[in-house]
Amino acid sequence: MDQGFWEKYFLTYDLLNEVIPYQELMNDLISVLEVEKGDLIFDAGSGTGNLSLLLKAYGAKLTGYDFSEKAIKIHLMKDRDAEVYFGDLTNKLPFPDNYFDKVVSNNVIYTIARGIRLSIFEEIYRVLKIKGKFVIANVHTGFNPLVIFKDHLKHSLKTKGMIKTAIDIITKGNAIWKLFYYSYIIIRKDKVGRYAFVDKNEQRHLLTQAGFRNISGTISAYSNQSYIDAGIK
Repeated sequence: MDQGFWEKYFLTYDLLNEVIPYQELMNDLISVLEVEKGDLIFDAGSGTGNLSLLLKAYGAKLTGYDFSEKAIKIHLMKDRDAEVYFGDLTNKLPFPDNYFDKVVSNNVIYTIARGIRLSIFEEIYRVLKIKGKFVIANVHTGFNPLVIFKDHLKHSLKTKGMIKTAIDIITKGNAIWKLFYYSYIIIRKDKVGRYAFVDKNEQRHLLTQAGFRNISGTISAYSNQSYIDAGIK
């Protein structure tokens, strides 16, 4: 993964919290994860902590893990009590076997070479408790951020009206432009083979190979730009 690129992207990343399809994606992940109070959850690739904070509000105990020190700093600014570690998912995780109740990962695996993705799924399997659940989401082949933006506008016009929607776009125009810019850099990296967006059955196949059972049917989310899959240890 390109740490320099993500260090810059994370400075703007939290604008996504105001994007309606992103909010829906977070809710979909939480719903599939079936969060219960007291669950010890590992957020694999926690970024700036958006999903971790939402899960914490449900009463779960979160352990974040990310390879970006900038993202971790932003996470800790939002939650100074957060338990979040610096580390690379392509290495052995610093946790014992059968440790977490649940694991969640959003938009991380697509940045990692296909040849080593299975080893990451196997490590997550190792640190999960028996009957623990792993939920994973990633943008898929053909990812188009413009579809997400149009979907957001449609929902915003319906709930906020034209004037409020227009004000939001004008006042946040620079940040919106940056989000598009970084998204299209990601698309370019996918096209040249630096990243690899997931295929429809890829996550389910990796879950099966790693030993997970009760693999869920793939859910299309994030304005149909992302796939969510889940399995039980």
